[in-house]
Amino acid sequence: MKRMHKASALFLIALLLGSWLAGCGAPAPTTEPEPQPQPTAVETAAQPATAQELFQAGNEHARVGEFEEAIAAYQAALELEPDHVSAMTNLGVAYYNNGQLDEAVAEYQKALEIDPDDEAIHSNLAAAYVQQGKLQEALESYTRAVELDPTLSQAYFGLGVVYMQMEQNEDAIQAFENFQQYDDGEDAMATSLAQQYLDQLKGE
Repeated sequence: MKRMHKASALFLIALLLGSWLAGCGAPAPTTEPEPQPQPTAVETAAQPATAQELFQAGNEHARVGEFEEAIAAYQAALELEPDHVSAMTNLGVAYYNNGQLDEAVAEYQKALEIDPDDEAIHSNLAAAYVQQGKLQEALESYTRAVELDPTLSQAYFGLGVVYMQMEQNEDAIQAFENFQQYDDGEDAMATSLAQQYLDQLKGE
């Protein structure tokens, strides 16, 4: 069987993680909200930002790749609300995308102490472990993610990558086939690469 190209697999893990920003996927309201009185400039300056406002500001920075600014906003949110799990999670994502893997892992672990059954955080933590070369830890975190949500396609893709690194090809094949079963097609690169890896693993 052909060996997999590690760099491309790990690069995709980095791309996939970006979709796990907590609190960024809320649907738009179905009706127009009632207009609210707009504060004056003086009133705005006098009102400190809330943790949720800082969290949303961090999300906006993260969406456009301003990770230093996102980190600062999430940290400020956590100063006001230390148990804000979504802010912890997204701070981890921002650290990850900023190349600060140790800090990312630490934030994910803190978030899991508060919410140990959040499959997305386990998947994010696993992706950080992959980048650190901690394959056994990544395997355990991805496995926990799919135990919590057996339809979590991104975690199956991550499992496939980890198994490839560990040269456990049969397990990698099963993981990528599970990914295909639950793939919603939103990430065209993941869909394409999963099939490429399966073809290579099967020697086709």
